Amino acid sequence: MVGGGTCPQKESPQILCHPALLSPSRYRHFHDSERQLVERSILTLQASGFYWGPLPTAEAHAMLEREPAGTFLVRDSSQGDHLFSISIKMESGPVSVRILFLKGRFWLRELFSECPVKLLELAVDRCRHTPLRCHNGVPLLLTKPLRRTRVLTLKQICRKCLVTHHGTEGLARLPIQPALQKYIDDFPFKI
Repeated sequence: MVGGGTCPQKESPQILCHPALLSPSRYRHFHDSERQLVERSILTLQASGFYWGPLPTAEAHAMLEREPAGTFLVRDSSQGDHLFSISIKMESGPVSVRILFLKGRFWLRELFSECPVKLLELAVDRCRHTPLRCHNGVPLLLTKPLRRTRVLTLKQICRKCLVTHHGTEGLARLPIQPALQKYIDDFPFKI
């Protein structure tokens, strides 16, 4: 149902659940190995910065509306038999696609991985050459995630490390090039 903003995936048996980190009443329990894989996947997604948790579809689409085409985020699926969905900004507007979890792997069309972040890396790499396609042929283009928090540049990370290690008062004693000194002085904080 692409007109409604979703891209239908094949129906799958209700084998999915969220661990205690998410609403356990909606899902059945996994077997031990699957539960560990899903819990590890949730922690990895949370560390990625582009997992938005139980974000409603309408809110995800509203957030993506002002982003460039190809921007995506991962959120909890609103469909009870799926763990996650990807909301993607397309040229025509945002759409949502469910990520399947079958036989211990996460699937997005023909791509699969035991880790949803690795799956999305595969999808972004694939989309550089050929877009993924929904069952109805609609192309999906994934280029960059919409992060909850901004990723620091290497310069910002270096500045933060210098300020943290030497303190703002100790920076003057370091043999730093003038351009770098000016960059540090522009924002001499650890954050």
